Amino acid sequence: MNRRQKPPQLRTPAPAYREAFERLDQAVEENTPSDNSAKIRLLRLALFGDVDKLRAAGRIKIPK
Repeated sequence: MNRRQKPPQLRTPAPAYREAFERLDQAVEENTPSDNSAKIRLLRLALFGDVDKLRAAGRIKIPK
């Protein structure tokens, strides 16, 4: 076993990769909707839908 092992050399990606990833990041940012209200609505419905049904039926009352 060699006690004085050299650390592995860091491989730097070619500049073309960096430019390609920058363009890809920009395209993803421009084409991805940032509005999460639909996701939040669906999660709330999935997690608390039964509570809303019980509340509408008058079986429970949620204090403010």
